[in-house]
Amino acid sequence: MRSYAREVAFCKIYTYIMRQDFDSDFSQFDADKLDESDLEFAQSLVEGVIEHKSELDAVIAELSKQFKLSRIYRPDLAALELGIYEMRYADTPRPVVINEVVGFAKKYSTDKSVSFVNGVLASYARSLS
Repeated sequence: MRSYAREVAFCKIYTYIMRQDFDSDFSQFDADKLDESDLEFAQSLVEGVIEHKSELDAVIAELSKQFKLSRIYRPDLAALELGIYEMRYADTPRPVVINEVVGFAKKYSTDKSVSFVNGVLASYARSLS
């Protein structure tokens, strides 16, 4: 299921932000919800975000002018990196990306984070048009 694969990627990206280390072991996640294709999708998202991290962070810094990157909650940063990466480099429809990534902010961060993440991703999506 792509939604779960995306959430797994979000968790791995958050862990990378906190530890500065990528662990390619996905065994801690529910294997019944991740077929081989979904696992490859999740891994490609994580590796893509890590590879393009400085580029993604520059976009986030530009779009969130009122916050320095260092002040953004780490779950929000992980969500934004994932969302911007997927909108830029994957063929997933932008509204799907925004909806799912905002859902991660709702689930893993603060109430204020939802509108912040939504606003940054919506601004980025508009800039791609």
